[in-house]
Amino acid sequence: MWRPLAGRRFTSLLLATVLVGAGCSHENRPPVELVDGSRARAPAVHLEAPTPQILTKVSVRRPPRVQAGSLAAGCRDTVREHAPNGRIVVRVGASGSTATFRTSGSALLACDGSGPGHICGRSYGRTKRDRLLDPRLDLACKTATGAPLAFAWFEPGRQTAYVAVRQNGYVEVYRVAGGVPVRVSTPSHISTADSSATFDVSEHDTTGALLRTSTIVARVAG
Repeated sequence: MWRPLAGRRFTSLLLATVLVGAGCSHENRPPVELVDGSRARAPAVHLEAPTPQILTKVSVRRPPRVQAGSLAAGCRDTVREHAPNGRIVVRVGASGSTATFRTSGSALLACDGSGPGHICGRSYGRTKRDRLLDPRLDLACKTATGAPLAFAWFEPGRQTAYVAVRQNGYVEVYRVAGGVPVRVSTPSHISTADSSATFDVSEHDTTGALLRTSTIVARVAG
């Protein structure tokens, strides 16, 4: 379910929340590594958001140059009916990894995984005037412990350099790259009863200054 907020960029924005100044729960410890086994690190630019902050990894690749066995290669090879039209943006986070690309049919396609080369879910998002019509929530994947894992696209503003998603005990930071919406993930705030997930998001400029905050409630389309 994706409902636009009048007068602002579209999101399924049901409630605005201020994240600045809020503390993280001591009951949850931040992860020490990303799903590819690399060490979890803080962003070089400190964001005006809660701490600790963990920077996700992002790479932008052309389809012919993706590494064999990677999530990007698997995504390209298994969705041949929707060939990439441009670069593939690959993200690796603390709980999930994704590959996103634009198709020749004015749409977005994502492959989601709980590891760097493992595809457990796919999403196809239609666009209008180069803007997404739906965040395309994906609940097909699970974490390494078997817990539900949610993925959704987030459309950043023009001045946004970083997107921060609040998790239990830490904030996960995504750098805007590749000219496509940011595919974010969370193992928290998931409701399997109504197939929905809530993402507490803040947007920041190149200096880390806060631009805006929002709470997105995304639901599986159908």
